Amino acid sequence: MNIKETKNQQKNIDKEVFKRINDKFKQYWKVLFTLITCYIVGYLCWSIGAEKIRDLLKKNNLNKGVLFFVISIALLQGLLFSLDGVVTSLLKAPFNQMCYAINKAERIDDKKKDYVITKATESNEHCKETLKKFGILTIGAEVVKVLIKGKNLQDEDAGRYGQWLMISYLVPLVWATIDILLINRELKKVKKGLFSITSIPKK
Repeated sequence: MNIKETKNQQKNIDKEVFKRINDKFKQYWKVLFTLITCYIVGYLCWSIGAEKIRDLLKKNNLNKGVLFFVISIALLQGLLFSLDGVVTSLLKAPFNQMCYAINKAERIDDKKKDYVITKATESNEHCKETLKKFGILTIGAEVVKVLIKGKNLQDEDAGRYGQWLMISYLVPLVWATIDILLINRELKKVKKGLFSITSIPKK
C-alpha cells in the first residue's frame, strides 16, 4: 500500500470516527437537557404542591409523630440521594465515549481536541454538580422541612422573595448550555475540515 492509499484510508477512518463523535455528542446533549427539564418541572410541581400535601397529611394525622410516615420520608430522601448516581452515569456514558472517539481521530488537531474535551467536561460538571446540589441539598432538605417539621416552604428568614434565590441554580445550567453550543460550533468546523478534502494532492 503506497502513501496516498494509506492517507486516504486514514481519512476514511477519521470520517467514521467523527460520525461516532457527532452521534455521541447528540446523545450527550439530549440527556443533559432532558435531565435539566425533568429537574425544573419536578421542582415547580413540588413548589406548587408541597404545602398542600403538608396540610393534607396533617388533616389525616400523618405527621412527625407517626413512625411509618417518618420512615417513608427517609426512604424518599434516600431515593433523592440515589438519583445522584443515576444522573452521573447518564451523563458520563456518552461523555466518556465521545472523548475516547475524539482522541482516536488522528486528523483532528490537538488544540481542537483539547478545546472540545475541555468544554464537554465543563458542561458535564456544571450540570452534574448543579443537579446534585439542587436535588439532594435543596429538595431533600425541603421535604423534611415541610413534611416533617410542618414549616412553610418559603424561608421566613430569607424574606418575601426568598424563593427567588433558586435563580442561582440557573447560572451554571446556562453556562453548560453555552458550552454545548460552543462544542457544536467547533464540531462543525472539524467536519468541514475532514469532509472538504476529497483527495490527497499529487506531489
